[in-house]
Amino acid sequence: MQNSKMKQTASTICWQQVLVGLFSFLMLSLGDDHSWGYQRVIYHHNLIVNIDPEQHSLMATATIQVNAQTSRPQMMQFSLNKNLVIDAISLNEKPISFEDGDTRTLETERDDHLYSIQLPDSIGLSTAISLSITYHGMITDQPRATPGLRFIKPDSTTGYIGPEGVYLTSELPWYPKIAETLGTFRVHTTVPLGWETVTQGKEVNHLVSKDGVTSEWESWVPSEELTLVANRFVKKERLWNDIAISTYLLFEHASLADQYLNATADYLDMYTALLGPYPFRKFSVVENFFPSGLGLPSFTLLGSRSIKRGYTQSYSLGHEIVHSWFGNWVLNDYSTGNWIEGLTTYLANYYYEEVHELKEIALNKRKQMFFEYNLYGTNQDEYPVIRFHHKEEHIDNAIGYQKVAMIFHMLRQEVGETAFFSGIRQLLRKYHERYAGWREIEKIFNQESGRNLNWFFEQWVNRGGTPTLAISHTNLQADPHNSSQYFIHITLKQLTPHYRLRLPVEVYLVNGKTYHTTIVLNQAKQILTIAVPSQPMRLAIDPAMHVLRRLDRDQIPPMLNVWVTDRLKAVFLDWTNLQSTRAYTAVLQRLRSQTSDVIYRAGSLEYILGTSSLMLGNVRSRTDQQKGLIGCGDSIKLDDTQISVKGEKFEGPEIAWILSCPDPENPQHVMTMFDGFSPSAISKVARLFFFYGWDSYLIFNNGEVVARGLFEPISSNLEVVLQ
Repeated sequence: MQNSKMKQTASTICWQQVLVGLFSFLMLSLGDDHSWGYQRVIYHHNLIVNIDPEQHSLMATATIQVNAQTSRPQMMQFSLNKNLVIDAISLNEKPISFEDGDTRTLETERDDHLYSIQLPDSIGLSTAISLSITYHGMITDQPRATPGLRFIKPDSTTGYIGPEGVYLTSELPWYPKIAETLGTFRVHTTVPLGWETVTQGKEVNHLVSKDGVTSEWESWVPSEELTLVANRFVKKERLWNDIAISTYLLFEHASLADQYLNATADYLDMYTALLGPYPFRKFSVVENFFPSGLGLPSFTLLGSRSIKRGYTQSYSLGHEIVHSWFGNWVLNDYSTGNWIEGLTTYLANYYYEEVHELKEIALNKRKQMFFEYNLYGTNQDEYPVIRFHHKEEHIDNAIGYQKVAMIFHMLRQEVGETAFFSGIRQLLRKYHERYAGWREIEKIFNQESGRNLNWFFEQWVNRGGTPTLAISHTNLQADPHNSSQYFIHITLKQLTPHYRLRLPVEVYLVNGKTYHTTIVLNQAKQILTIAVPSQPMRLAIDPAMHVLRRLDRDQIPPMLNVWVTDRLKAVFLDWTNLQSTRAYTAVLQRLRSQTSDVIYRAGSLEYILGTSSLMLGNVRSRTDQQKGLIGCGDSIKLDDTQISVKGEKFEGPEIAWILSCPDPENPQHVMTMFDGFSPSAISKVARLFFFYGWDSYLIFNNGEVVARGLFEPISSNLEVVLQ
């Protein structure tokens, strides 16, 4: 109701006596002593919320409870979204009248209102305080798609209430939010019949009546904010070690509940063994009405498109479950950067595969982290890890997720298995429900390893960029005193500023064996000698990619994402063939809406200097694709009825493919071909085309991947043939 009272509140309304929060101003730790982490003050919030999705509105009463304490500030501040109108306020159950001049109302950068309230002198220092605020309003920030050729962040919204669903987060803020504090919560919600709410903590009461559905939730683990969602959910629940695990899915996907529950139990089995007890009383997989992948205290919020595809993989569901420990239990000190996402990526996206899959799968995961960092984390855009906060662009994902994950991997190689995982568990024991940053992490691993690791964190966390390495000279010498032993002399260079690196080396011997050793590089130029027990044929430094470094584009295998990240790129399509063009509609729409640096060409493939090329279809003839395949040599063979990759043949009308080969004119660029033996086969892949960016070849049968892999890069400056 847009009345005069609302206009008055939105401009200069103030009140006389109120208070804001206080238990929280008492730092329950050692103040700002980051050497031990810190904990913000904690308020308890009782929320009674009535939500009307059809009207996009809510009515609520928020009661903030503050324990008596020996000292407290005279002023309190809280934020509330500008569209929410305060109707009444009371202090210790006594109404407070609205009078101009008693309080200030300011507009923040996000147009929320910041209320500053003077604490009455009549309330003694030993008196517990209960501040209640009743308010109402509409929340209508419709989710909007975010730009980018692949998923980087959820659709953009600060909060929304509507018939499609409800999404409320303190980014709005939708309840009185006191900055720089933590909160515990009791939440009582009412929604229409057929709807269910989900929020943090455990549901302790649930009632269905003619007036709607009411739920009561308790969340006693202190958190930075409260997120609440609602929709027409179908709930399914089971117990896992006395923890309630559940799904809240929309009707059309409710049959997937057991798949998600089984996967949740499997991840909890693994990560409780690795990290310790699960910190919350429940874990729920909740379907969102817009694209998202959020790990929240005691639940994850996954978009419908992810849910229906059964995204139970470690990089999806597993990632959000690991956030239960890191991000929602140990809190991130953003003043020194966001380390949470990188560690979660390492433990879920990578380490899970290392434990459960083949060694080759783990290697491919490390390769992908290398490639993503190098393709999107270019030298001109690079910034230090301590500046990463959250991801907005591809560069943020490259640094905050991929580079930081590799930093933890390199830390593990540096200190060893025992010290690394002991340090991870010590981090959880020491800083749960507290804030920790890179300084706390460094201190933990100094203690666990018994070493001073300042140099490691200085070069990887505080400094931007990564080392650039090259072998500049090699010499092979037979041991004059031992006919079977050889000495390999190598000169290894790195660009300044130089790094201190522990580099694995593999030497391939004529007897078919591989000799493994490690070298330490700590200078800009270093001559090293390696003794091997038999005649060597080839030497490779870190071929399994354990140490992050800068790669040139021709040192990365050909793949779609080399095309995506090229400064200039061309698209070739036979625009006269309407049936073929329609099959690529989803690809073209995505390109035109989100990418501006593309040259479009019709007709036969013609080399364009300085670009990578994407060929959609056979253009004028299969001979055009043969031009693009030259860079792959004999690995791929194609004719009008079948395609073979590394000798494996595929044929039939439902076969489609995405193939990437180095540009034979310039291997810094790539030529990618997307085609199939029928428009139907092509269209089934086109919608998800840009999700297939990390392979050199993918073969699809009826839209499903039946073969995939990477070709070798054109060059490597850390591998030499020994004469």
